[in-house]
Amino acid sequence: MLKSSLLEILRTFTKQELIKFGDFVRSPYFNKKENVTKLFLEIKKYAPEYSNEMLGKELIWGKLFPGNEYNYGIMKNIIFDLNKLAVSFLDLEIHSGKKFDPDLNIIEQYQLRGLSAFAEKKIKECKNELKKLNIDSDYYLYNYLFETKEIDHMPFKHDLKEFRSFEFNEFNKNLSLYFYTMFFEKNYNSYQLSFLYNKPINNKNIDVIIKSYEESEFRNFYSDIVFFAFKTVYDPYSEINYYKLKDLYYQNFDKLSKKNKYNFAAALSNFCKNNSNAGNLFFIKERYQYSKLFADHELFFFDNNKYIDRFIFMNIVISACTAGDFDWCEQFIKKYESKLKKDIKELSVNFAYIHLNFKSKKYNEAMNYLSKCLNVSGMDKYNIKTYQVFLYYEMEYYEELKYLTDTCRHFVKNDKTVSDDYKKQFEKFVNIANKLSDYRYNMKNKGKDEFVLNVIKKYITGNEMQSKNWLNEKISELEN
Repeated sequence: MLKSSLLEILRTFTKQELIKFGDFVRSPYFNKKENVTKLFLEIKKYAPEYSNEMLGKELIWGKLFPGNEYNYGIMKNIIFDLNKLAVSFLDLEIHSGKKFDPDLNIIEQYQLRGLSAFAEKKIKECKNELKKLNIDSDYYLYNYLFETKEIDHMPFKHDLKEFRSFEFNEFNKNLSLYFYTMFFEKNYNSYQLSFLYNKPINNKNIDVIIKSYEESEFRNFYSDIVFFAFKTVYDPYSEINYYKLKDLYYQNFDKLSKKNKYNFAAALSNFCKNNSNAGNLFFIKERYQYSKLFADHELFFFDNNKYIDRFIFMNIVISACTAGDFDWCEQFIKKYESKLKKDIKELSVNFAYIHLNFKSKKYNEAMNYLSKCLNVSGMDKYNIKTYQVFLYYEMEYYEELKYLTDTCRHFVKNDKTVSDDYKKQFEKFVNIANKLSDYRYNMKNKGKDEFVLNVIKKYITGNEMQSKNWLNEKISELEN
């Protein structure tokens, strides 16, 4: 039972959710089976980990039916029924968290039962409530849905005056803005993922929607923010799109929900990261302002979210270190490491301290944290190898770096988890770091060779590769 889907679901419940689920299980409206209630009460004793050996099926059976011989079929059915209740509870929690979904269901029931006056009153109340909320994609969706309810009921009322007064242009505006904002929001994520996971996107179809939006009469500050956030990944080196997004973001900061303050600051920060990594050093300090914004306003906590996204956590650490604010960075790690989800906490904290110690030139401490990063996959493998390259070079581990370079070639060749573009950029970075190590080794024995160093410089300038800023920094050190 320890590996059952039931316990996997229960492990995700907060203390408050577990209390609510207990009420749910004991409610005769949802559950009339006494043995299912007994099973929950027994399992609940082992919250929140649910890892105690006493959760074995036969041991639990002994608690539920003392003195009776174990029956696999009966026990399986009781677990199945409690699992169904857990899934139903999740469904109820999702709908209760969506403010207007229950209202839409109530309006539909009023209309089906011919209670038109009740339905009209409810629609009016909901639309007034919507006006009080921050504008986002859901704002347009629910306005459209409530207006749809009004239109659907018009043929049954035969009220010509109401039909003439209905704002069809507003209806079309809400529908259009919901489409555009969702389209650009979802495609922002798609473009981010396409680079990492080698899945090209057909720009031709995207271009049609971009042109349609740019020519649309239905635009406002929020749809423009979403649009320019998308443009920062669609055209990732266009500073025009970045500054338009930045201006719109700060001008309308107080109008945005906390979630959208977070999302759009993340988009601005990602643009700065991509451009600073490509060699535009101006964006190092630009990026750091968003890290401070995240922390000062605690933007990573929204929609009752109690955890920090791992990538935002690391982005803040990296940008603070790049700006040289090591004390602030260390305080940030200590303050918020407990807010990382348990399954990724150890690895994330190790990476944070690797970067902090590497940037503050405490290389042995960085190596110590690097040795703790075990059983990693995907992009984390590349991150570990990148830090190995950095540290081996800085610590002048000449032979170890040559061996690592060879290992990376084989690793990249066989890896299928990231895009070909990313693999090429990573491989170029490793090879150039190795060449710089060779140059430094030979320079100590034979003196400087400006021709060789210039060839390496030109190659770095003329090619897209990872960690260009660090490579250029090492070039400068070798020149002086």
